[in-house]
Amino acid sequence: MKIFQNNYSKIEIEKKIGDISQLGGIKSYVINDGPGNGVRALDINTPAGIDMTVLADRGLDISSFFYKSIPLCWKSITKETSPMYYESRGFEFLRTFYGGFLLTCGLGNIGAPCTDNGEELGEHGRISNIAAENVCFDGEWIGDEYFLWVQGKLREARVAGDKLKLTRKISLNMSEPVLLLEDIVENIGPLISPLMILYHINLGFPVVDKNSIFLSSRTEVTAFNDDSEPGLKNYRSHGEPIPEAKNEVFIHDLEADGNGNVNAAVINPEFNNGEGIGVWLKYNKDNLPCFLQWKSYQFGEYVEGIIPANSLIRGRDTERKEGSLKFIEPGEKISYRLEFKILESNKEIEKYSKIFS
Repeated sequence: MKIFQNNYSKIEIEKKIGDISQLGGIKSYVINDGPGNGVRALDINTPAGIDMTVLADRGLDISSFFYKSIPLCWKSITKETSPMYYESRGFEFLRTFYGGFLLTCGLGNIGAPCTDNGEELGEHGRISNIAAENVCFDGEWIGDEYFLWVQGKLREARVAGDKLKLTRKISLNMSEPVLLLEDIVENIGPLISPLMILYHINLGFPVVDKNSIFLSSRTEVTAFNDDSEPGLKNYRSHGEPIPEAKNEVFIHDLEADGNGNVNAAVINPEFNNGEGIGVWLKYNKDNLPCFLQWKSYQFGEYVEGIIPANSLIRGRDTERKEGSLKFIEPGEKISYRLEFKILESNKEIEKYSKIFS
């Protein structure tokens, strides 16, 4: 294990500490105040600098993420809320959209609210407001490396309707500022079901600032709507907050490497007087063919989203009409894997920049 700039074996570490929690670990608790009252949460910290919160009652999503006390994600005015406040119609999703490092959308719908085959579907679906079951967490030595993990299961199901199960595992190596998220969606019902999934990754100040830059694999990029068209020529850059600014959304067709992976990152080379900071994402394009970039400049809603998805965000009815709606067969399992790495300096950013050339 490499910690504090030195390499240690398991035996050497165990000679110097009473318990692994001296270096880092996972703490579970229940939020007991405000709109998040009653929500089960897990705090994870590592000597590599990661300090994050996973919400067991909100889709096992990641509500906060710090690296060496530097906040990496945007948090909205709603703060973390209990799923009891979730309203499923129209755009009411936004009343409980706390932002966070990662918020999962789907599985019945992503994007615009709509009515599809007589079923009314709200914006971005309900999976992020479902409580996980069979939640467990632990740590283990594998050789001289120590790994932490949290996992659980989510059911998005109804009687006489679609029945989907999402099994999620979040894992970290104590030695590295790297996060791995692995999902498996399974159709546990007897019907062929629509499947829409989107990973809403919300990066905020100070990663997002006036000098921030979006990097990606080779891409073809288009504006999602008319409001986004004026910003297309500057999609890689970010500016200062502007009151009442309109959201910009860009659609990317990212080029995959020989293993089917694509890469994206947001960097701020001017952070901390030129020290630099960034967040890098890698995932496989096979099951997540779409990538959306969301830029907001509004006061208090100053955020850049890097967003893999299995379809666009026009709503399920439009995807069905266009023939682009994805389905999952009874008994079928579909896997998704996202890897994040913190780029802690411009030296680290330069090291990884070849990925984006």
